[in-house]
Amino acid sequence: MLTREHVDAVAVLAGAAEVDSDIGVRQLWNGGALQLVDVDGVVLLTLLQSRRLDVDVDARRLLGAEAREAWESTEPPLWWTEIHAAAQPPFQGTAARVVRAIATTAGGTAARRSGPDEGPGDAGGEQR
Repeated sequence: MLTREHVDAVAVLAGAAEVDSDIGVRQLWNGGALQLVDVDGVVLLTLLQSRRLDVDVDARRLLGAEAREAWESTEPPLWWTEIHAAAQPPFQGTAARVVRAIATTAGGTAARRSGPDEGPGDAGGEQR
């Protein structure tokens, strides 16, 4: 996720509540990450602490040409928040909606990034 502001717990809670008010949030690694879970405790997504990107070359390197509009639509400085989302239906759809809601709340955009086993544009169900 690329945003104009650091993605804090308030943005995460607001985005999650917009999708489903029953989504829970728990802290991991002494605040290094937040995890969102459904009412049954299924992990929907894990958000790592946001990192500041001072130049857009970092966004280009992280996202590549396939996600060009994501980094071009947000002015530097940017904040990069890596998210690992559920890949199994029906959790995948809920996780994707939550990620988009958090990105909107934080004034940014969500973008997919290819993993080591996927080709460009195929995120294999992982939303970042």
